[in-house]
Amino acid sequence: MGRYEQKRAAPARKKSLTPARRRRRRRILSVAGILALSLCIWLGIYLSTPPAQVEPPPDDPPDSTTLHETTPPDADPPAAETPERGRKKGFYTMLLVGTMDDYNTDTIMLASVDAEADVVNVISIPRDTMVDIDERNMKINGAYGRDGIEELCREVQDITDIYPDFYCVVNVASFVKIVDLFGGVEFDVPYDMYHPDADSQYSINLRKGMQTLDGKKALQMVRYRGTNQNDFGRMELQRNFLIAIAKKVLNNFSLSQVTELIPIINESVKTNMPVKDMLWFYQNVVAEIDFDANVHFHAMPVESTGTYKGLSYVYLDRQAVADLLNTTVNPYDMDIDPDDLNIIRLES
Repeated sequence: MGRYEQKRAAPARKKSLTPARRRRRRRILSVAGILALSLCIWLGIYLSTPPAQVEPPPDDPPDSTTLHETTPPDADPPAAETPERGRKKGFYTMLLVGTMDDYNTDTIMLASVDAEADVVNVISIPRDTMVDIDERNMKINGAYGRDGIEELCREVQDITDIYPDFYCVVNVASFVKIVDLFGGVEFDVPYDMYHPDADSQYSINLRKGMQTLDGKKALQMVRYRGTNQNDFGRMELQRNFLIAIAKKVLNNFSLSQVTELIPIINESVKTNMPVKDMLWFYQNVVAEIDFDANVHFHAMPVESTGTYKGLSYVYLDRQAVADLLNTTVNPYDMDIDPDDLNIIRLES
């Protein structure tokens, strides 16, 4: 275990807090809450963070009034570098994951943040993507439930040659509470959505047009797969809606107004990003970025779909995947070679 991990794993020192320290901590948590939200509601939502070879964060987060003095987060994932390649300056990667049942991951996004240029790229990975594992179900969406977030990170590395610096896992059920706390989100639903279900909580019934979606309706929309594009159409809807949420949070809510979100975030978000790093990102990326011009969403290139042993799969296009990675989320100072991607195709 490296020095950074040891530091983060150490038990926190307990101190009695004065009223002033309590107020300061609430301000810090408000900033952390907005970033975690921003990171996560990208169904997750959005971002990730900073340069390698920096000192680990302090035990106590810095005061929010001195964020400009914080150092950028450390990024040193296992097997992420080789002697032949290094990291781009100020470039970070993050795996954003959404799950309904804490087993299958309905949403998998590999994101990058270029803190030097204030540019974010997000690649949606189809949940039915075939991966090279010794299991009957070879879909990538089963990795998290089978062996945790580290296994999912390894399978993402298998098909991209990138082990994410950070991860953020969100139980999408909490999505309803969060959207309701914002008072709903105005969104132009692109078409009628209807899907009856014996369990009413899974039924979907939305009309086309501009409207304010509360939490339950928003969840219906991001889950809908009734178009002829299936998961691919749903990924586009999720991206558009998450951008709408991000804009509302940043444009209409002060830090004090998001304090009440902290308990929900703490219950629903699993991340390896320390609070200090969240603060750095909020101050240096989230607050600076142009969401219309510099946040870009992409779909993982697919060669075809098919079946194997009775299960349906998505087969990735090796060359096109490498090309997309190299123009978007590649954190290294040299191109990713298509031959290094473990992309397979089995059919029966």
